[in-house]
Amino acid sequence: MTPSHKINPRITNLLEAVEKTGNFKILQDYNKGHIRNRTCSNCEKKVNLNKVLNTIIERKEYFISGLCDECQPYFFFEKEAI
Repeated sequence: MTPSHKINPRITNLLEAVEKTGNFKILQDYNKGHIRNRTCSNCEKKVNLNKVLNTIIERKEYFISGLCDECQPYFFFEKEAI
């Protein structure tokens, strides 16, 4: 598992593949798999939709990016992802 404050190397590799090919489906499929399995696409922890995602915005974002509430700040806000 990747700590929530670090970017999963799989995501970095997928983003590089998207940049080379222009094919966003690679990343979309990765995220959809995590959403289907109720895991975070970054840290890969199990996500309990009723207890973990604290706000409606966090819940909606999970169904787009597959990122749990612990990882979302490092991708979308001013916290530094290492």
